[in-house]
Amino acid sequence: MDEVVKRIVSIIDGCRRVLISSHQDPDGDSVGSQLALAELLESRGKTCWIVNQGPLSSRYTFLDPRKKIVDLDHLKLDEDDLCEFDPVFVLDCTSLSRLGRVDKLLPSQATLINIDHHPDNGNFGSVNYLDSDASATGEMIFSILEACDYSVSPAAATQLYAAILSDTGRFKFPNTSSRCLKVCAELVAAGADPKNVTNQIYFNHSPAFLKLLGSILSGPEIMDRGRICAMTLKRALLADLKIDPREVEGVVDYSLFVRGVEIGLLFTEKEEARTKVNLRSQNQYDVAKVARLFGGGGHRNAAGCTLDHDLEQTKRIILDQIRKTLKDEPVRGVSG
Repeated sequence: MDEVVKRIVSIIDGCRRVLISSHQDPDGDSVGSQLALAELLESRGKTCWIVNQGPLSSRYTFLDPRKKIVDLDHLKLDEDDLCEFDPVFVLDCTSLSRLGRVDKLLPSQATLINIDHHPDNGNFGSVNYLDSDASATGEMIFSILEACDYSVSPAAATQLYAAILSDTGRFKFPNTSSRCLKVCAELVAAGADPKNVTNQIYFNHSPAFLKLLGSILSGPEIMDRGRICAMTLKRALLADLKIDPREVEGVVDYSLFVRGVEIGLLFTEKEEARTKVNLRSQNQYDVAKVARLFGGGGHRNAAGCTLDHDLEQTKRIILDQIRKTLKDEPVRGVSG
């Protein structure tokens, strides 16, 4: 691992123009990691662009006051500009297909640096810095900043703290390690404000969102001897309340608030024949295995996928798949 980090530092020292990207509809880890890496690069005089497919969720805009992250649909760079980017950093992404249409922008001759903590990463980079033991990609970016002897700015500290906070579920998921807590302690010492970051991400919703949340929580389905809790969100409700779908991130966590539930799901109707599925679990049940069967991915206790089926058909398909693996397992019981 140290050798890979040293190689990345060497590439950073020798580069001039850098492109950074991550998966479609960036989450807290991808947003914080990209911005902190850009802080490092710009401190060393590098020209740096961050391009993602999909705008930022309102909960993460505070991390990017300079509006450094560009939505692909608003990108104003011609082909000659793109050809000059070398290297390209792809963060928190298991495969290039997860970049969406940004994949088409990558210069063929550029050194591709793949930095990720997902266990199913496809090693698609020219350089692959992979660590499935890391709590978040943000934790790995912190290691690069350390190796570069970069004095972490308050902005970068806030960005990386947000990355780790969000990808550990506020330090609740099993990936919350002693290492990540030590890193967060250093980030707080460098200027990250835990209260402000937590409030911005988790307690900064619109009144309309509370109405939506109340509707979702009014009808959870508890199934399979109390082991599964499924919640449903129809697109008509989003439209009626005029809520950005990205604001719904994290609602699935409520499915695990029910005593005894081991697997929680949120089915979100995106189109008439397209449904997004967020999966969460407690104990040892691996929801990422289920998500990967349908082209998605994630971690053992937090994953997602999207199916080209209507809401009810998607529910049947996913629940049938979960039940295949739960059928012969004993009820473990989750304390509540």
